[in-house]
This record gives sequence, C-alpha cells and structure tokens, in this order.
Amino acid sequence: MGEGNWDLQEMKRLKKKLLIQNNLGMLVVFALLWFFVEVATVSAPIILGVLCAILWLIVVNLLFTLLTGKVIGTRAMQRVQTFEIERRGKKQWKIKASIGLLLLLVIAIGLTVMVVVSDIGSVPLDFPNDSFAFIGAWLGMNLGQIRQIRKLGKEISQGSKGKNEIEL
Repeated sequence: MGEGNWDLQEMKRLKKKLLIQNNLGMLVVFALLWFFVEVATVSAPIILGVLCAILWLIVVNLLFTLLTGKVIGTRAMQRVQTFEIERRGKKQWKIKASIGLLLLLVIAIGLTVMVVVSDIGSVPLDFPNDSFAFIGAWLGMNLGQIRQIRKLGKEISQGSKGKNEIEL
C-alpha cells in the first residue's frame, strides 16, 4: 500500500484503540504493583526484578521489530506500524525506532545493575509516594499518543478542505 492508499480516519481510530489498550495495560500493571506492595507485601528486589524482566522483554521486542520490520502484537499494532513506516519513510522510522531502543536499553541496563549490585532489600516501599514516577511515565505516554492522534486529525481536516477546494 502506498501512502495515498491509507484511510487516515481508520488510522486515527486504530491509534485511539491502541491508546485505550495501552492505558488498560498500564492500569493493570499499576493495580498489580499496588497489590504486591500494599496487600501481599512483596519485597522491593522481587518487584524491581520483575519490572526489569518486563523491560528487557520490551527491549527484545523493539530490537526484533527494528531488525525485521515485523511487529509482535495485535493486528491494530501491525497496521499502525506499517502505516508509520510508509508515512515517515523506512530510514526516518529506523532512526526514531533506534533512538527509542537505545533509551530503553540504557534504562534496562541501569535498572538491571541497580537490582543486581545495590542492596535494595532494605529499602522500604511507600506505595503512594513511590508511584509518582510510574504515573509520570504513564502521563507522558498518554500525552505523546494524544499529540500524534491530534496531528493525524489535523491532517484529515486539511485533506478534506483540500478536496473540497479541488471539487469546487
């Protein structure tokens, strides 16, 4: 499919669907963190170790996507990915994906070193205060995705104005 063959309205709908899916996933992770810290009183090394493993899975997934161009995920994720690659161009998409991969790799390495080397077992977990970084990341993810959806909406409205002018 070429860039002109994409239904921008459909892509906007798919991006909104992915935003909802991402928010539900983050809500589940947040609820599980709350449960393990407040109810089950699991220790910090175990929680950070699990988060570290999840982060490494995300890094491997991004690396796989970057190397093969294939997405592991839902059809909506695959369609949006293909749309973004064709829209930006493969080279620009690879640059952006590489930067994201590099940032996550640095975070994953840092968290892994912290979990393995530091004595975090003696650190008490205070859930409401410790959750602010998670909430900030969640908010940042939402703002970025909403910005992309609005940008696509502006392109749709500009495209419809252009079509109306041509038809006149």
